[in-house]
Amino acid sequence: MEIRNEFARVAVELDESANGPRLRLRDLKTGRETFLDALELESLTWTSHADLSPFLNPSLGRWRDHDDSGVETMLRRMGVARDR
Repeated sequence: MEIRNEFARVAVELDESANGPRLRLRDLKTGRETFLDALELESLTWTSHADLSPFLNPSLGRWRDHDDSGVETMLRRMGVARDR
């Protein structure tokens, strides 16, 4: 299934190649993908839109040239996580 609006296009599909079913999410613009299991999906239901708003700033990740170090790097830039 493809979900899109004026800002993003994402392919969503069920992946059953791991230990259990999970969602495979793929950014159709960049080709980047991630997998979310049941616990990760459930945790999204515990959040508010305000909790997610920092992730919607493309300057923290999508528009930067950087290695694929993921969410931890983004959270450090936002001052939420500390370097280990």
